[in-house]
Amino acid sequence: MKGRAITLGNFDGVHLGHQALLRETQKIAEQDHLTSLALTYHPNPAIVLGKKNDFQYLMDLDARQAKIKSLGIQEVDVLPFTVELSQMEAETFLDSILLQKYQAKHIIIGFNHCFGKGRRGNFELLESLSKNNNFKVTVVKPIYFKEIKISSSLIRDFLKNGDIKNANSCLGANFSVTGKVIPGRKDGRKLGYPTANLDLTEEIVIPGKGVYATLTDGRPSMTNVGNKPTFGEESQSIETHILDYDNDLYGKILKLEFIHKIRDIEKFPNLEALIQELGRDEIATRKILSDLTK
Repeated sequence: MKGRAITLGNFDGVHLGHQALLRETQKIAEQDHLTSLALTYHPNPAIVLGKKNDFQYLMDLDARQAKIKSLGIQEVDVLPFTVELSQMEAETFLDSILLQKYQAKHIIIGFNHCFGKGRRGNFELLESLSKNNNFKVTVVKPIYFKEIKISSSLIRDFLKNGDIKNANSCLGANFSVTGKVIPGRKDGRKLGYPTANLDLTEEIVIPGKGVYATLTDGRPSMTNVGNKPTFGEESQSIETHILDYDNDLYGKILKLEFIHKIRDIEKFPNLEALIQELGRDEIATRKILSDLTK
């Protein structure tokens, strides 16, 4: 076996910082005639170790693996994260997993990545053990957005605050969710704006309450995230109206890409006022999405 160039991490969202790490891994693999491998942890350590009981991912595991492969990485493997794994000594993790199981010849890590008990498996430890174990190690510097280090937690905060523009800038792509269309109250149809009500997993983060310009399976759309106070509806939902489209979508799986937040959720005095606002939302949505193609 010729060996592998290996990078490891959570890779949640596969943001610009992750992409820099993955591209460096692929570059090194080509230079050293190795197979490139991304080793991703799942579930997230924060969940397993009980640090964040309300933790939500930026993308599901299948999408994460597909995104990593789209960047040229030859192999992606999922390392099940357990309490037992977190207690494994860094040297044992290096020897039994990276060197023996995966035949690592070059290990590429992010600037803040650590593994093993007490998070001792850092760049310094790897470098000290590299010569005697016949492998090389490279550390990749952070990528910044407006002088802030890009991280998955930063992007989650942007999304929860409805700051889609900055979230997408850090992701290097439009933030998206995928869900099945389920029956709703059909309030939108009464207003002349029929919507598809999406059933989404609670494991994936959802942008904060508001009305957004979106793309639904690539089609221009506007989406309401949250409740509908004008109708006295306090339950949370995600409903998208696809512009110039009125086909039956029940049971279909739709991909919803968030482009820009138009406004906050409001309670209107009557349905006529809401309809007028939806008209303004539509105008704003068409302009925002048309500007994307210019």
